[in-house]
Amino acid sequence: MKVPLSWLKEYIDVKIPPKELAHRLTMAGVEVSHIQKSGKDTILELDLTTNRGDCASIIGVAREVSALINRPLRLPKISEKDKRVKGIIKVEIKDGKGGPRYTGRVIENVRIKPSPLWLKERLKSMGIKPINNIVDITNYVLFEFGQPLHAFDLDKIVSQLASLPVSQLKIIVRKAKEGERITTLDGRKRILDKNILVIADDKRAIALAGIMGGEDTQVTTKTKSILLESAYFDPIVVRKGAKKLNLFTESSYRFERDVDPEGVLTASRRARDLILELAGGEEIAFVDKNLLPRKPKRITLRRERVNALLGTRLSWKQITGILKKLGFKAKGKLVEVPSYRREITREIDLIEEIARIHGYHRIPSLLPGGRIASYSQEPLENLVPKIKEILVTGGYREVVNYGFISIEEGERMGFAPHEIIKLTNPLTEKQNVMRPSLIPGLLNNLIHNLNQGNSVVKVFELGRIFSPKREQTALGALLSGEGDIYDLKGILEALCEELAILSPKIGSASLPFLLSGRGGEVLIANRKVGLLGEMDPKVLSYFGIERRAFVFELDLEEFLLMSSEKRFRKLPKYPAIVRDIALSLPEEITSEEVVQTVYSLGGELVEEVAFFDLYRGTQIPSDHKGLAYSISYRAKNRTLKDEEIKKLHQGISLGLEKKLGARIRR
Repeated sequence: MKVPLSWLKEYIDVKIPPKELAHRLTMAGVEVSHIQKSGKDTILELDLTTNRGDCASIIGVAREVSALINRPLRLPKISEKDKRVKGIIKVEIKDGKGGPRYTGRVIENVRIKPSPLWLKERLKSMGIKPINNIVDITNYVLFEFGQPLHAFDLDKIVSQLASLPVSQLKIIVRKAKEGERITTLDGRKRILDKNILVIADDKRAIALAGIMGGEDTQVTTKTKSILLESAYFDPIVVRKGAKKLNLFTESSYRFERDVDPEGVLTASRRARDLILELAGGEEIAFVDKNLLPRKPKRITLRRERVNALLGTRLSWKQITGILKKLGFKAKGKLVEVPSYRREITREIDLIEEIARIHGYHRIPSLLPGGRIASYSQEPLENLVPKIKEILVTGGYREVVNYGFISIEEGERMGFAPHEIIKLTNPLTEKQNVMRPSLIPGLLNNLIHNLNQGNSVVKVFELGRIFSPKREQTALGALLSGEGDIYDLKGILEALCEELAILSPKIGSASLPFLLSGRGGEVLIANRKVGLLGEMDPKVLSYFGIERRAFVFELDLEEFLLMSSEKRFRKLPKYPAIVRDIALSLPEEITSEEVVQTVYSLGGELVEEVAFFDLYRGTQIPSDHKGLAYSISYRAKNRTLKDEEIKKLHQGISLGLEKKLGARIRR
């Protein structure tokens, strides 16, 4: 939800800086996730929880700000006169659960034209493209009051009912018929079922209730008369319909969060006033069919309960003062809940409202009494912070992705259908299976970063992955634009060193999404704990990536089973002697094979073998690669002599030539 400050200030005087305002809103439970400049304006981006539909509007946010900074709220002046002429329009509600309230206004002789600049700018600041004055007004009021509206071209409805006079126009709120069809405003033909709520005339559906209007009855430059709809639709019915059709709109977003049933009439009047001002015309009829109970909700609130739970000493005057700012009314111990706060149902809900406006920071800190139970963390919980620290120190940034991917992504990665868990009712077609690996998500993170102009991408994720047999915690990392597979292996080795795990070996197993000969399984003590390698260009191409990328993925539960307590030893008494060796090797020989061969040939005098260079080029055969290592020699009980080292180093060189087919590069 975007909130332009210039628009917010039409309803309340805000003199504090945007950052402070954002902080206050966030601390009060209305999270501001982002602040951005837009020309001379500043826009707050809100992340609203599903129970705060009242804040999905500029006036709703202004009401919150009014309570937080103790400034009066200025609401727009709206005419409360409605032209109720019997017989011109009739509303029949056939589904009282799905659409219990429906209002309609008939306005004749409107002039369709471009909106004035101020209205266009308001919509652009919300990311909406202006269309014409009528449509723009319905969108404007949607953002202003949080109440979706829709305007029908009245003549197009009438033309479908040629046998009836205008004075008998009937609008029906009903469930769609099985297989019923409608072309929506986005130009798509949709087939409906009996669970989707529609607005209809006597012959066919003309709109998807709470979601989108129909193309046949849309307002165009030729429109002369309109039917203005403002209604209350059930949140669950709208949500199920939107999911079924995979059609999510600004209207459905608000209905799913439960709009104010009493705000239906206010928003309709506001839109009517703006239409008469900006499009001319005359209101000739109005109807309001309301099946909702009109009894306000009242909750008993006890002052002693408020202070006992919050640890405060608030007076009844302070308590009711806070609630009054939010639109609640108190009479004795009974508090009347405003219609736009549908989620407030219990005394504890009222206490939470008091706490967040009073300020959590103002609630005194008291140590709890009684005995505190002991708590021990699981090994994984203890080690996760260390894992993150190593990766962040290595320049990697943590990402958090959804636990779902598309089945196409899974299949392109080489997972067979029986290895993927399909969702029966996915949120979107791009998230229709549970992820069997973290790598598809990391590849999408790479795409996003490349689109943002970031040439070097180093990301990691800790998360759950799923297969029909088990659910497991995995660690995945991706490197692109800088370094290569050995840099990524270095991170893996750093993890092993920090967690007291034996050095990893890279097996030569073939994996469908890794480039052949450029990766394989990660083995520790001959136990498979993950994979590491360079992504196959064919797989990258499917994702739209035209550059190299290197990945690893670990089964953290298996990986951490290999962890042990660190053991310490004295610093060496005698010096080490380091010699380098450069080799030309067949492509199929792995670096791990070289390292293990050096250790076996050198015996106890070889302390460490460290890889430091990879070469491919004209100076070696095309089916070979050049690898270079530093070998550290040290004896525990004496200083090694040069002649002794020279002889041992030559023996290792000859052994590598004999066992691995290596050639020493001079």
